[in-house]
Amino acid sequence: MEDQDPRDLGHGAPPRRPAERVRAWLGSAPAVDVLVFLAVAVPTTGASLATREGKGPTWIVVLFALAATLPLLVRRRWPFAVLACILTAAVLSPASLPYALPLVVGIYTIGAHRSWQATITAYCVVLAAALAYGYGGGSRFDPVDVIPIGFLSAIAAGTGIYIGGKRRSITTLEEQTERMDREQRLLAERAVAEERVRISHELHDVVAHNVSLIVVQAQALGATAGDEHVKEATDGIADLGRRTMAEMHRTLRLLRAHDDRPELAPQPGLADLDDLLSRSRAAGLDVELAVEGAPRSLAQGVDLSAFRIVQEALTNVIKHAGRARTSVTVAYGPEALELTIADDGDGRRGGPSAPGGHGLIGMRERTGLFGGSLTAEPAAGHGFVVRASLPYGDRAR
Repeated sequence: MEDQDPRDLGHGAPPRRPAERVRAWLGSAPAVDVLVFLAVAVPTTGASLATREGKGPTWIVVLFALAATLPLLVRRRWPFAVLACILTAAVLSPASLPYALPLVVGIYTIGAHRSWQATITAYCVVLAAALAYGYGGGSRFDPVDVIPIGFLSAIAAGTGIYIGGKRRSITTLEEQTERMDREQRLLAERAVAEERVRISHELHDVVAHNVSLIVVQAQALGATAGDEHVKEATDGIADLGRRTMAEMHRTLRLLRAHDDRPELAPQPGLADLDDLLSRSRAAGLDVELAVEGAPRSLAQGVDLSAFRIVQEALTNVIKHAGRARTSVTVAYGPEALELTIADDGDGRRGGPSAPGGHGLIGMRERTGLFGGSLTAEPAAGHGFVVRASLPYGDRAR
């Protein structure tokens, strides 16, 4: 049997190449600590050997140098213990040169990964140890040599505190951004759900009205036909319609639990655009209507969705553009109803999940319901334009 790719067997992605593993390791925290150890250990050991002045064998000097630098490999996890090891090695080493470089790295690590209070405490401990060594009879440097040690340690502590603060700020911003993105997604999902509930309510009313007419017409036909077979067929149609109505009511009962609208409330359509525009003008919006093409009778769902799209677009204009001049164009194309709502405002809008932007989600839901499309974007120059296309489909009459 041929060898198969592990991915085809559901075993996950194939192992990474050695070069990819090396690059990934070099970008990790342990790799950084190893590089820091090497960068500090080599010059520290060389300087210790050069300044030992015949005091002690070579291996002792190397041992103390490693004791001061090897702990840097775990400096992130135990920074205070690492600093204590460095101070101990610096005091006991036979080399004449203080271990300034490991001390700088140790204090910097505390500043970058611990609080500023802990950093200042560590800095004071280093100064106290240097002063105690100098005034206690230490042979490798005088008390005045504490000044450069204190200066270097202060720079390391300040840099660590600054870098640590920046890192924490970035982490906080990333967490806030992630939380805001999650909240925006939840708001967008909620807006979609609410709009779908609203659409289901409206379509329920439309379907319920039409099914009711089918039931009434079937019963009327059966009563006037005078043929027993026809009467049985029409009774079956009426009974099927009533059962369909009952099933719809049961299915949507939960959705209507918090809906105070009447069951078969009349739904608006494009014939009600004049009233909608009048209300918009009363709210201070300068809006004009243009109709292109020969008007035609629309399926109730398309007619209702077209009205809601125009209504929501005008609401967004009032929210975001105030008294901007607005034009509403209703074009009856050969295959679809084309709606264009354009204003001459500043062209800025919230995104679909931003406050005030949920209307765009609703409009997309409505156009998608009929296989249409919707675009909402800044217009060339200035202003904002919403274009919606609602195919007539098989329901157009």
